[in-house]
Amino acid sequence: MTESAKALVETWYGTGNTALLAEDIVWTVLSTFPEGGRYVGRKAVEEQFFPRLTAHFSEYVTHPHSFTAEGNLVAVTGIYRVRTKEGRPGDIAFAHFWTVRDGQISALQQVADTAAIQELLAGGEQAA
Repeated sequence: MTESAKALVETWYGTGNTALLAEDIVWTVLSTFPEGGRYVGRKAVEEQFFPRLTAHFSEYVTHPHSFTAEGNLVAVTGIYRVRTKEGRPGDIAFAHFWTVRDGQISALQQVADTAAIQELLAGGEQAA
């Protein structure tokens, strides 16, 4: 399962195809991240989380750097490359922990540098 789970998550990052998400996915984002919280179901991720999150930015791109898989679990580190509506750019570190079940992504647990993104959104400059 390790290679197929890893490949599925890599495909997610490459395509953003929500059909890869289980209908009952549990999508958990730190509460201190913009639009953070727990979203249950593919429809909630598609119709609530992503539209609300991206409304904060003129640019929001996820760049994964490393993938580690064990069984049906995949850990990914990388950066969110963002630009606020006011034009301030930032690179925000993240770690994503994915669970794969029956050939679909069934859970996400997100961890990110929420202090950096909150400061950027508040109008501050991101620390180098």
